[in-house]
Amino acid sequence: MSGKSLRLRLLVAAAISLILAVLLAGVALVGVFERYVVRRIGAELDTYVRQLAANVSLSADGSLQISRQLADPRFDIPLSGLYWQVSDDATGAKSRSRSLWDHVIELPEDPLKPGAVHRHDLPGPNGEMLFVSERGVIFTVGEERRLLRIIAGIDRNEIVEARSEFAGDVAQSLAILAAVLLAAAWGQIAIGLKPLEAVRRSVNAVRSGEQKTIRVDGPEEIMPLVAEVNSLLEAKAKTIEAAKARASNLAHALKTPLTVLATDAERLARKGETEIASELHDLAFGMRRHIDRELSRVRLQSAAATAKQSTGVRDIIEGVIRTLSRSPKGATVSWRIEITSDARTSVPEEDATELFGVLLDNAVKWSRSEIRVAREGGNGLCIIIEDDGPGVSADQLVRLGQRGIRLDETTEGSGLGLAIAADILEAYGGEIRFRMRQPHGLQVVVTLPAVHGGKLSAPK
Repeated sequence: MSGKSLRLRLLVAAAISLILAVLLAGVALVGVFERYVVRRIGAELDTYVRQLAANVSLSADGSLQISRQLADPRFDIPLSGLYWQVSDDATGAKSRSRSLWDHVIELPEDPLKPGAVHRHDLPGPNGEMLFVSERGVIFTVGEERRLLRIIAGIDRNEIVEARSEFAGDVAQSLAILAAVLLAAAWGQIAIGLKPLEAVRRSVNAVRSGEQKTIRVDGPEEIMPLVAEVNSLLEAKAKTIEAAKARASNLAHALKTPLTVLATDAERLARKGETEIASELHDLAFGMRRHIDRELSRVRLQSAAATAKQSTGVRDIIEGVIRTLSRSPKGATVSWRIEITSDARTSVPEEDATELFGVLLDNAVKWSRSEIRVAREGGNGLCIIIEDDGPGVSADQLVRLGQRGIRLDETTEGSGLGLAIAADILEAYGGEIRFRMRQPHGLQVVVTLPAVHGGKLSAPK
């Protein structure tokens, strides 16, 4: 697919949209997961704080006593990442878990109401950052009321590691999901653009003459386009028919005066005015020839737009050779046909006969003893017609085929033969080229639209 492919553009747009959506979804999921983990850990720390509040007491000397240690063994492992601490604001007495070892968590000086829970990020014993849950509890000692600050904290790296592991799992899952969605998008694009393929086939059928209009039963989004194209085809057909009619009317209008002019030329010749009669005769003949040629071009354009045939090239060439062999010059030429019977073209039989008739007649005029007709490999159907005549110079090759150009004025002809062949080939999408033959002679290379198994293969 090229950069101008609609499929590729839609696929790239879908891929970009999917990648952005997956990235946003991944970030949102990781964020939600982190908040969930923080809430769960906060709730767990609050449970430890409540357990400590239920088991803490003040002795007579003001020291803090924990009647029952917490069940989690990490509190007894030094620098385990899970810690607790109880401090008395009035006396500064502190009690802490064994996991803190000799480290004291410095609490911020914020007002703490009894029963309120505060969250903090505080430095830990090993340089790590702790996520801390703090609660204030009021104890009465005699007539004195004491505020105890009870905290439980955990290493924030545990939250970060949990988030990283979750992000990795989510990334794998989202990558698989993105691949599945991208494949689904490709299938959706293929299904969505399938009606355009039907339109393309119908347009090709119109071009090849199988249909006159586009006939598809597609979605309503493309039907207005189909209707507009059909209207254009109808208008073009009407324009062509009108042009054919005008050309035909003009030709018929001119033929009568030309006939009168030719008759007058004959009368002048009988009276002895041979020079004037010859000029008038040549003028009338030339004008009639050009009128017939223009009518033929109009017919070619119309036939090429509608014809869909399969013509055997060898049969056409053999028929033309049989006709030319009856002429004095053609009877002396040796013919070599190197074309198989499976060579077929979409050019109608009438126009193919005229094409090869012109080319082979030209070869007969210039050949000395032999004419070879062969098929050459390549795109389309490539036919070579070569003679062993004098040939032409390299600078004259470019002039061959131009209308009215005759390289040798001493040879009979109008100079329109090769131009007629070029017109026929142009009408049907073919091509004509000229090459020098070694050691002498001329090669005419004709490329025709080929038919393979009933399918048209246009020359490239």
